[in-house]
Amino acid sequence: MALREEEVKQVKHRKPRKLPKVLTQRQVEALFATINIKCPTGLRNRVMLECAYRAGLRISEICNVAPEDIIWEKKQIFVQQGKNSKDRLVYFGPELLKWLKKWDEIRPQSKYFFCSIRKPQYGEPVSPVYMRQVLKRLSERSGVYLNDNHTIKAVTPHVLRHSYATYLLENKINIRKVQQQLGHADVSTTMLYTHVVDDSLAAEIEALG
Repeated sequence: MALREEEVKQVKHRKPRKLPKVLTQRQVEALFATINIKCPTGLRNRVMLECAYRAGLRISEICNVAPEDIIWEKKQIFVQQGKNSKDRLVYFGPELLKWLKKWDEIRPQSKYFFCSIRKPQYGEPVSPVYMRQVLKRLSERSGVYLNDNHTIKAVTPHVLRHSYATYLLENKINIRKVQQQLGHADVSTTMLYTHVVDDSLAAEIEALG
């Protein structure tokens, strides 16, 4: 049956739905290995990217973290006024704790945990734009890129967040808890990651031979 003119227009204007782009653990290791953590700036950048990869924070949330937002004894980061002006508590594990402590030992006094260490912006928050530029350079150095609709693109901070969400689901973390950790307003957003990780479907197809 032919589509009516209005239906054809709706199909043409339907927004393409893409699955989240993610990196493998090996790709992340290759990407991060190009950072010189002996340099204070390099260490700071590495820890900021670890926050995206190991806690699922958005880059704007990372840039806004204050020293008092890190609850060391509970391994929590208090994200204040994240997306849609919502607060949330984010949990992290021992590996991220190790990196946070490394930066905390050398960071300058500032009301921002991740701050600039060079003049004239000394003590000011690192900008999301700067961190996107950092990741672009890391992609070029490491050769780790994304295939986005057959176009090669540099890794972005949000891809590290996507990779973290996928990692949680691969390890059977309840989807509602993943939603809480990522700060998604609607669980349907979190559900997109189940299309990236579907072990049950893979096992069923494998069983067919």
